[in-house]
Amino acid sequence: MVEIDEPVAVVASFHGGRIRPMSFRWKGRLIRIRRITYEWTKRDGLRVLYFFSVSDGKTLYNLSYETDTLSWHLQAVETE
Repeated sequence: MVEIDEPVAVVASFHGGRIRPMSFRWKGRLIRIRRITYEWTKRDGLRVLYFFSVSDGKTLYNLSYETDTLSWHLQAVETE
């Protein structure tokens, strides 16, 4: 896994209390999420961080969503 920690623009669904990232833009490229492989949350006081391991079919990405800033970050990338 290569650490990235960069802000990214994400298209996500917020429905029924769940967050589902569907695609994101990184380095000018649109990456369509084919599968969410794992998700977890972390609490830091009142702030809640949502983490998602997602795949476009060949690369694994770790995304995070911060509820206090409503911002997404690409945390890491793992290529084959």
